[in-house]
Amino acid sequence: MIDLWFEFTWLDMWLVPIVIAAILILMYAVRYVAGRYGLGAELQRKIIHVAVGISSLFFPLIFSGPLPVLLLILVAIAVMLTMRRKKSQQDGLGSVLHSVSRPSYGEIYLAASVAILFFRSDVNPVLYVLPMLVITLSDAAAALVGTAYGRIRFAVEDGTKSIEGAIAFFMVTWICAMIVLLLMSDAGRVNVIILSILIAAFCTLVEADSWRGLDNLFVPIGAHLLLERYMGEEPLTLLLIASFFATMIFTVTRFSSNLGITKQEARSRTILIFLILTATTPLNTVIPFCAVFAHAFAQKFNRCESESPVLNLIAVSACVGLFWLVAGESIGTTVISLFTITFAGAAVVFATLAAISEDSRLWMKVALGPVILIVLGMSTLIILQNPTHAIWYDPIWPPILISLAISALVAWKQAAWFRQNRAMKAFGIAMIVPTILFFTDGVFYE
Repeated sequence: MIDLWFEFTWLDMWLVPIVIAAILILMYAVRYVAGRYGLGAELQRKIIHVAVGISSLFFPLIFSGPLPVLLLILVAIAVMLTMRRKKSQQDGLGSVLHSVSRPSYGEIYLAASVAILFFRSDVNPVLYVLPMLVITLSDAAAALVGTAYGRIRFAVEDGTKSIEGAIAFFMVTWICAMIVLLLMSDAGRVNVIILSILIAAFCTLVEADSWRGLDNLFVPIGAHLLLERYMGEEPLTLLLIASFFATMIFTVTRFSSNLGITKQEARSRTILIFLILTATTPLNTVIPFCAVFAHAFAQKFNRCESESPVLNLIAVSACVGLFWLVAGESIGTTVISLFTITFAGAAVVFATLAAISEDSRLWMKVALGPVILIVLGMSTLIILQNPTHAIWYDPIWPPILISLAISALVAWKQAAWFRQNRAMKAFGIAMIVPTILFFTDGVFYE
């Protein structure tokens, strides 16, 4: 996999600026037509979205490897960031993407999805094609149907969405999955039907519960991971998995009020855990689950003052997990142990914030030390249960202890710092030791 990063041809050097120029020309054309014929903001945005998504389907055919695609994505992101300037959003090309009233970083997330999917799908094209079709066609169908015909609406973090739009998303995803799996895989027809329904249901829930454009990242990556994990499973296994997922969603939605959280927050937490279960083994899901639980505990006794703290936790957790997945594969190995250490550190940050709050009980302060030791023991044992090549450092417990100590100390001494953007800061602290290990014993290891 590493050798692929050095493939860069003369054709690639020409294609990167050509693709960027084509996107800019298309945006100018859409802006011109919108001004002349009064196209709505959502329609303008979706035209660009569909065009970029469809064009990205041809990247495996025209580019020689991941390096030129990564360069293209970095240039595209830089261009899109300049378009987020206020003047560009109002009068320039940025108005094509940013005329909608809701805040969104969807174009940035879509670009990141293309890079990640391209990098991880070189062996099996269906792992790239189907997720890109879903986020391209299904997302556009949901937005247009919801805007034109949406009558039954439900609340989401940054506004409302419609049941009609969700149904359109499910149907288009199901049809795309059926066609792609039948044409591009050797899966049996029964498998295709069940897997298509599972992917359609999962992606529909993710799209419905996403906010600020995060569906452009989570939907294609989620579909990709589901395909990678379950495409070769037997029909009965797929039925059990689909039933398990449906039961999880129904249960947490039904009892969300008893847990003191919204239905969207309950579904989002469940989707995160299911996605981690899809990407790794059940044992490696234990520490992330502890982090999610510790965050809920911290929210109860030492509430974060940011908007949507639970949904921010889900977004940051998913991005951190995705980061370690891609980071390990970029150097040709697994970093599941660094993933575990990161979530263990975040769990300790949350537990410490809960224990030292003014509303906490005395037993919580007393129990903090034993809790940290339990997290240390659990993390060590879980990492040691993985294959030998996945144990990043030997012995593994010292770096875990150092990471947990740093996490607890920063949370204890700088508790006020975590009142805003808690999840991002907690995982940032928790990633210090794992990142050092990644570079010293991974990237630069001889």
